[in-house]
Amino acid sequence: MTKHGLAFGVLWIACGLAFAQTEDKAASASPYTLEVATEVAHQPGLTKYLISVKLPEGDRVSSVYGTDVHPLTVRAPKGVFNSPYNGSWSASGMNPKFFEIMPDMADDTYATIGLSTAAKMSGMEGAEDPTMVQDPGSPWDEFFTESGETDLDISTHTGGAYFVLRTAANGAGQDGRVFLMQVTTEGDLSGAINLQLFPAS
Repeated sequence: MTKHGLAFGVLWIACGLAFAQTEDKAASASPYTLEVATEVAHQPGLTKYLISVKLPEGDRVSSVYGTDVHPLTVRAPKGVFNSPYNGSWSASGMNPKFFEIMPDMADDTYATIGLSTAAKMSGMEGAEDPTMVQDPGSPWDEFFTESGETDLDISTHTGGAYFVLRTAANGAGQDGRVFLMQVTTEGDLSGAINLQLFPAS
């Protein structure tokens, strides 16, 4: 597994995160760092990109969002892989018990806040699956449900987000990191992600 520490800008209690798979930028002076780890996918030729944010102890991620003022974009020019066996846009549809008989399921592209499975299967007390909201005129969930999608773009005035309550245990993450999404593709990956954060103090 390789990791790329990437720089980003901080907005009020939200932080805008920019990344590019082909770059490896030095960490900024901010207490928050976006990390993109890569893993070889089960399917030949594909790479899994695991996007996380590293944050100070006690801080929590509440929401991943985009608007016309702060667009959220993820670009995968070669298209993403989505497994038909994950019936959800998020990690809530990921069941590790099925990975042995349906190994391609582990390569699914999905959104999350601190989970790689459904909350009830995570073993984490107080975890909750994220909820999503989207602009009916510009839905974004297809990026996490349809194979071949190339762009996640949340940039309308209404915007869109996925979120958990402030009390959700998975918002605090493990080892100071909160997992935000897995994207599986044949090619490069780039984009910008916005987070709503609750500082510890």
